[in-house]
Amino acid sequence: MPLNTAQCKQFNEFLFRRTPDWDTKLSKDRFPYSYTYSGLYKTAPWEQGTGTEHTWDQVHVTRINDNGCWDPKEIGDCVGNPCNLPRNYTGWGSTRKTYDKFNRVYQTPPFCFDQLRDTEMAVQQLSAIVEGHKKLPDEIFSDYMRLWALRSGETIYIAGNADLRLTVSDSMFTNHCMRLDLGSANNLPTSKLTMGYLDNHIEELFFNGYFDQEFMPTGKFAMFTDIQTMRGLANANPALSEMYNAADFVKGGKLYAYGVMSGVGNWLFKIDPTPIRYQHIGNGVLERIQPFENVSATVGKKPEFSLAYKNAPYQRYHVYNPAARTVYLGDTSPVNPEMKFLARSQMGQWAWRNPDVIIYTDPNTGLECTLQNDLHNKGYFTAEFELGVKTEYPLIEMNIIAQREPQVIIDDPRCASTPSQAYQTLLPYNTLCGDPDLE
Repeated sequence: MPLNTAQCKQFNEFLFRRTPDWDTKLSKDRFPYSYTYSGLYKTAPWEQGTGTEHTWDQVHVTRINDNGCWDPKEIGDCVGNPCNLPRNYTGWGSTRKTYDKFNRVYQTPPFCFDQLRDTEMAVQQLSAIVEGHKKLPDEIFSDYMRLWALRSGETIYIAGNADLRLTVSDSMFTNHCMRLDLGSANNLPTSKLTMGYLDNHIEELFFNGYFDQEFMPTGKFAMFTDIQTMRGLANANPALSEMYNAADFVKGGKLYAYGVMSGVGNWLFKIDPTPIRYQHIGNGVLERIQPFENVSATVGKKPEFSLAYKNAPYQRYHVYNPAARTVYLGDTSPVNPEMKFLARSQMGQWAWRNPDVIIYTDPNTGLECTLQNDLHNKGYFTAEFELGVKTEYPLIEMNIIAQREPQVIIDDPRCASTPSQAYQTLLPYNTLCGDPDLE
């Protein structure tokens, strides 16, 4: 159903209007750090003309598991030993896997120049809007990689002394990936994250090749966590925390290049400002809670930090390794020199569009309107993402679901009883008239 004429003309309905007597300086949103996964994994272009799904083979070589009990060497006639020793054989195999290309496009509502040029402070407003949009692509990419690292892993580790592990499957992620089905309420985490739980899995990471043949007797494993969990692990293990000092993590320090913020024992912690958090809605199904809610502002909407996110009882923690996966980016280079299609960024760089005809769909109602634009006085921004992620070594990473809670607030009242109320004389001037001392 098309929009009516009045609806189609509402290009600037999300810009405020004002009379002259106002401050000229505008305030802008402040954003949290959002480069968590940017540059974490190596990247490469997705080769053109190779479809949207790639298949690859991983070759395996069996381990010898030698018993160490070798046969003694004998010297004798050239019959049997030592000329024809019995043979021990090796083996090999391969696993075939696939990975796909995914995409998403974001668009702003259309703007009309002929209305904007008569709107008070339109230049300043639009400048703030464009600047804010430029900060979104890294946030969008990091959030995609957070979830994809969870979906493309082989195992979800459930915190608790039962050492519960769940095999990852596509069917676990429902409701457009906003829900994670653990299968049963019996599979819910029973513990917060502890150093004992992390250290219990060091052997697995080591034997699965976390360090890839490097001799690392004191090797460090890196993981994403939040500030509170990091502080809790450090406070609960002061002896392990003393292995590091603050200078290790600042510029020039031995751990600065890793981008980590703190360390406890064999673990280095990198802060994820917006980790994935969940609430339980029943039967072992976890529903994702987002860090921001978009609520009504004076005009349009504004983001507001969500207390539901702050109080969410479950969180996903990510033990990461940059060698675990490769991110393939969409390639829009020309397919033929005579066909000069416009090269487009596939990593969310905002691009201005003002075609001759604009077909715009209202995301709130689904209603569509067609806007004539032969004067090219209307336009909008788009941001495209196209990624394919090849997870080659999922066993050198861990996705952990654990309990969590915000920092507990404890009353710390005064020990002494409250003294009687004090009265002060605060007048700074002389009371000349009627002052008995002057009579």
